[in-house]
Amino acid sequence: MAKDKDHHLIRRQDVYYFRKVVKGKVIKKALSQSVTEARGMRDQILREIQLHGNPQTVKPADQSGKLFGEVVQDWIIIIAAEVRDCTLEGYRYIMNKYILPRFGNIPIGEINYLDIRIFISELTCSNKWKKNILVPMRSALKMAYLADMIPKNPMDKIKNPRVKKADIHPLSMDEIRLFLEKVSPRFQNFFIVAFFTGMRFGEMAGLKWANVDFKMGVIKVRETLVRGIKDAPKTARSVRDIKMLPPVIDAMRDQRKITFGNSDFVFLNQYNRPVTPLSMNFHVWKPALEKAGLEARSLYQTRHTFATLMLDAGEIPGWVQKMMGHESLTMIHEKYYSHIKNYQRDEGNAFMENVYNSSTKLDEENGQVLTQNI
Repeated sequence: MAKDKDHHLIRRQDVYYFRKVVKGKVIKKALSQSVTEARGMRDQILREIQLHGNPQTVKPADQSGKLFGEVVQDWIIIIAAEVRDCTLEGYRYIMNKYILPRFGNIPIGEINYLDIRIFISELTCSNKWKKNILVPMRSALKMAYLADMIPKNPMDKIKNPRVKKADIHPLSMDEIRLFLEKVSPRFQNFFIVAFFTGMRFGEMAGLKWANVDFKMGVIKVRETLVRGIKDAPKTARSVRDIKMLPPVIDAMRDQRKITFGNSDFVFLNQYNRPVTPLSMNFHVWKPALEKAGLEARSLYQTRHTFATLMLDAGEIPGWVQKMMGHESLTMIHEKYYSHIKNYQRDEGNAFMENVYNSSTKLDEENGQVLTQNI
């Protein structure tokens, strides 16, 4: 039987790799895109192994001349199995709109620190969006570096633009009532649920009647709808059961009369399709705020409104965290510190009253009054 000409060669994404187990250790090296060249390099590696026990001199073929756009095509295939569908679509959008027009036809080995800094400086968007743009670029160049396509990663020295912490502009209870009076009746139930559950827009857009449990009084967050793509919730904590408060139960019962039977989805637009954020923002949210004489703010403030309402009322932060699907209490404390009712007092009073003073009284009773500061 003829010997396999391509023994110890594995092809991955148009690149041939050498692979062999030597003394229990796997030796793997990227070789070349040319099978003929890869065979020659493999034979040299095998000779080195025979003489020295491991390869000494063979180096992978230089791939630094490969165009950045070509590398991105490989990267998008690999990353597709690692991120959510909506995240992948976001990466595609950023690559096609911002990054590939600038770097797509440049050999990846020629992209340097200065090129990227100039690119960032010429972007005319917010620092937050610039940071988002750099995410897929970092990922693609990191893959290229780890695959030995480039000797160093130019992104390693690139810092993310500073993003100013956004202020929150929640609505008060009186403002909510005023808003609900002015908003289009078609979407009144949507906003009652948004204000009193803290659900993300994608979670509400993707909510199906099958996940509304009137008997148990909960909404089961099990999927989202972002840019028309159905996906799993954002994080593990985002998969949750949300207690329906009385106004939410009333709104959902009313909504059932409107959309149940027309679609699997709870909230639909005038075309009986799931609601979308852009249309809701520009055609419903902003006009209602204006009619109510309220200050303009982002649609995301419905989520902030829920958190501040609950915390101002004295609800336990851990319960609010669970309802909103946050991974930890950190975001609750960082964003809403001033609204947590237990913090609305002079700090240290509880300790002085319940621990220090009671301890001093005990010492006095025992005839051991403390005269020095602790």
